[in-house]
Amino acid sequence: MLRLIRFHLRKNKVLLKDNFSLFSMMLLAFIINYFFHFYIGKTLGPSDYGTFGVLLSIVYIIVMPLMAIQTTLSKYVAELNARNERFEIYYLFSKSLKKIGMFGLIISVLFLTLSPLLSSFLKIGVVSPLIILGSSIVFAFLVSIVRGFLQGLQRFKLLGLTFLLESLSKVFFGIPLVMLGFGINGAIGGFALSFVLPLLVLLYFIRKGFFKDGSKKFDTSQIYKYSFPVLVMLVVLTGLYNIDVILVKRFFDPIIAGQYAALSLFGKIIFFATLSISMVMFPKVLELGGEKRGSILLLFKSILIALFLGLSASVLYFLMPEFIITTLFGEEFLVISPLLWIFGIIMTLFSICYLISFYNIALRRVNFLYFIIFFNLLEVLLITLLHNSLEQIVVILIIIMFLLFLTLGIYTIKNDKNIDYRSSI
Repeated sequence: MLRLIRFHLRKNKVLLKDNFSLFSMMLLAFIINYFFHFYIGKTLGPSDYGTFGVLLSIVYIIVMPLMAIQTTLSKYVAELNARNERFEIYYLFSKSLKKIGMFGLIISVLFLTLSPLLSSFLKIGVVSPLIILGSSIVFAFLVSIVRGFLQGLQRFKLLGLTFLLESLSKVFFGIPLVMLGFGINGAIGGFALSFVLPLLVLLYFIRKGFFKDGSKKFDTSQIYKYSFPVLVMLVVLTGLYNIDVILVKRFFDPIIAGQYAALSLFGKIIFFATLSISMVMFPKVLELGGEKRGSILLLFKSILIALFLGLSASVLYFLMPEFIITTLFGEEFLVISPLLWIFGIIMTLFSICYLISFYNIALRRVNFLYFIIFFNLLEVLLITLLHNSLEQIVVILIIIMFLLFLTLGIYTIKNDKNIDYRSSI
């Protein structure tokens, strides 16, 4: 048994090493990030934290093109790098900064314009937090460009540093602003500034690596054609774990909405803890695909890692929910304790669906997107019709995630007809 374990460890050394490198930095970043959230939750209380949580959910949905940008750029950078076309990489970086930066600016302006309407729909008394968030969106777009290039070049340590800097910025800016009495505006301000500092630091570190005069122009139209299905995938995936927070804020009492936002946050711990797995898997699936080698085993191994992390957290949630909630959020949030482990299972299933989706999009499959869109619509419909209690919301989510997992699993296995089971990383 030990010999078999050692054999698989040696065989998958690169995959495990890259996963550990990025995972460890992202884990530290997420610990800092969640410290920020727990402080905000304890300081602001359920009602204001509900507002904070729903604002972040809106931002996650709106800025999901960022992950599409990162994913698309990483794909083409990985291919250019594999062919050692360095000057084409320099050209792509320069053009991406200009084109995507302008698109981010347009999104910021639109968000600011619609802020009063969003404030009214979500029953938020002030519009200033929305204005603060809207002003920072353009910086988030620029950060995503840098992350896409780092991911495509498989520079996972520097990629992890971007997430670490983002979390540290929230703590260094957001907590002092809240302590000074700025309340929800201070918390949102810290979140907004977390896009600015990583961008400045990263541009400093990569200034010699990407800003080259000897760039080589080439046709980039295919890059943007590829980005559309990736954009759709990430928007609908993000909708699955954020629409519920928005609808709960719409239909429930502010205090209950805040308690649910905390429950959702505990679930997202699992998702964000496994996010690095997809970032490592994606360029490696592209690499295997370019070599005409099967990559299904890589997906299975990635799922096993995510399953282990998700179930470990869910067991912890089951064994000591009151202690975890009281320590991190306070007694005002204890009402969610019976639902904590169930939400852990929900987000474990979602994390696996996320991995399967990235695997399929890397292989240029798009039909699975119809399934995810359908389950988004089903989630909105069911929560709109059935929202008598938080328990009802949780039941709806676990049914949706389980059915989506089965659907994507069957779709993937059916489409992987010619598998080279000897291929591995």
